[in-house]
Amino acid sequence: MNLLNRKTKISTLHPEKIIQFGEGNFLRAFADWIVYRMNQSLNFNAGVVVVQPIDRGMSDVLNEQNGLYTLILKGLQNSRPVRTLECIDVINRCLDPYRDYQGYLETAENPQLRYLISNTTEAGIVFKDTDRFEHSPASTYPGKLTQGLFHRFE
Repeated sequence: MNLLNRKTKISTLHPEKIIQFGEGNFLRAFADWIVYRMNQSLNFNAGVVVVQPIDRGMSDVLNEQNGLYTLILKGLQNSRPVRTLECIDVINRCLDPYRDYQGYLETAENPQLRYLISNTTEAGIVFKDTDRFEHSPASTYPGKLTQGLFHRFE
């Protein structure tokens, strides 16, 4: 079986307009699918940069496939069962800020970035008194988000 990537599957690389905290199934099957559909039908022309939120995440797996993945949609359409497979191509890359903090900050400098997506739960929006602004990166989602936004502001 061939590995799914931009060498084995021709796909469009869209300008990075969205930064997304989290690489989980819900974001990829819902939010990124919506971006994919908007790119197809509305010429939204937006790519996503995913930021791995924890130190052990999926950035290597997503980057190995150049951000491509297959989404299986099942349901009813006009009262009939449907099952479709779509190759979602909106993720340009996944950043691991624990290994490439400077790359994360440089991404925040991109003037084309316009949107931020996150699926962080109340457990992820937590205050830790050990989290410091000068950490590379901060350990919490609010800390990493603040670092990126502040760097963009500067």
